[in-house]
Amino acid sequence: MTAKRKIYAALWDTLYCLKVQKIIEKNLQERRSSAIRHSYGIKFEVIESMKTYAIPCKHACATIDSNKEAVSQYVSAFYSTEVYRAAYETNIQPIPTFDMPDPPQLSDVLIKPPTIKRLSGRPRKRRIHSRGEVEHAYICSRCKQIGHNRRT
Repeated sequence: MTAKRKIYAALWDTLYCLKVQKIIEKNLQERRSSAIRHSYGIKFEVIESMKTYAIPCKHACATIDSNKEAVSQYVSAFYSTEVYRAAYETNIQPIPTFDMPDPPQLSDVLIKPPTIKRLSGRPRKRRIHSRGEVEHAYICSRCKQIGHNRRT
């Protein structure tokens, strides 16, 4: 898996990972429909999704573009292809298992059922039916309808 990602990342020619690059391009396209108003100086208010993902949302892209700045300045360096390549640069070796004990066989393990403690208080009025078990259907002897008896 690591080798595949290392090869995959080597083919990228973008500044950020492909998924992040697509999100940024989508936000840049959607920002065109936004109207930007400066509240006071360089203060803007609608940058909620940027706080959680460190990728500018469409509102932030529109604001950044209106200030004539590059959107790439506001994307976290965590999403850059350099960081991604560095993460998969070294090979991760599997943990050797020769000094570990063998796992127990299924026949050696005896699993006992849990102990059942009777609940305090009055017992349930109606029992819980087993799977596939059908509740008794009441049939009225007077009108022959199902769901009630003669008394009700």
